[in-house]
Amino acid sequence: MKKIAFLLFLFTVVTGVYSADPSWYKYLTGTIDSYPVTMSIVKYGDEIRGFYYYDKYKQPMDVYGNVKGDSISLYSYSGYDDTESFKGILKGSSYTGTWDKPSQNKVLNFSMTVNKKQSSYFEFVYVEGKERYFKDLEAPFCNYTEGTIWPSDDYPYSGFVRDYILKSKNMKTGAEAIGDQLLANKKKYMKEFREYNKDLNRDDMGDGWSYSLESQNINIPVFLSDKLFVVSNFDYSYTGGAHGNYGTGFTNLDLKRKKVLALNDVITKKGIEKLPALLEKYFKIQRGVPQEKTLMDAGLFIDTIPVNENFMISPGNIMFNYVPYEIASYADGEIKITIPLNEFQDYVKPEVIELFKQ
Repeated sequence: MKKIAFLLFLFTVVTGVYSADPSWYKYLTGTIDSYPVTMSIVKYGDEIRGFYYYDKYKQPMDVYGNVKGDSISLYSYSGYDDTESFKGILKGSSYTGTWDKPSQNKVLNFSMTVNKKQSSYFEFVYVEGKERYFKDLEAPFCNYTEGTIWPSDDYPYSGFVRDYILKSKNMKTGAEAIGDQLLANKKKYMKEFREYNKDLNRDDMGDGWSYSLESQNINIPVFLSDKLFVVSNFDYSYTGGAHGNYGTGFTNLDLKRKKVLALNDVITKKGIEKLPALLEKYFKIQRGVPQEKTLMDAGLFIDTIPVNENFMISPGNIMFNYVPYEIASYADGEIKITIPLNEFQDYVKPEVIELFKQ
């Protein structure tokens, strides 16, 4: 696996890609104050992305931020005026600092330790490219980042997870490495940017932003056990205009049966029919909206939340994710709705009920 990291480093040096910092994956456990938590994060360049959850509830929340030296700052945004932050120092296997939640006026100490065995099962492989069409102007620009978690040979389910990743990216399965294929994607994107703007006249392009392109696609582990592996795919795209578009997709891998789960693999038909009412109930609970209010009164585009395939299993819960514009405005961000197991347990198919248990 070290060969992949070296290949990407060499490529960045030769082509002038700006970030040649090493990447990594870390699985950490510890506490915020006295509350046990687990965190799964990746680093690429000076960026960090990942998830953390309280062990008692097993409801992963996304975190993102940056690293500067041994200082790591992470932020979590729920999409409805509620934020959290971790600001701390990573030294050796220890990540310590302060956790802050302004809406509750709370500042607490946290302390986490890298689980070396779990972390050693994966590395994070990525490519990055940055280019300005006119070297002396900020725009048009082209930025490309693509990265994915990649299991090591020591991970017991490496073949299954690797093939899922490759298939999800429309790549050839059976490969033991992914670096060359990521590099090919990056080269193709940068070439398309140059071809798209080949007739561009700098005197007629305005500020140049409408001719710019940016893409970021990142695969990160969300939750993993010896039975279940949940992967997130964060995708951001900018093609000119006021802002880019983004969204996170979730995929559930049944490790024992080596199966990528669709919703009808998990919930019976009758159970799926009951989900819209549960989605409405828990959307209102999580947003503090009175149950008698309509969803449109609560700010959604629609009065029935559709059941989608963008869901995540974790012990005791199922979470559905809705990307910007799917059921609400861009300003509302991604909307995650978590339903506790006791509300739908009677409709879980027997072959997967173990995935919902601790």
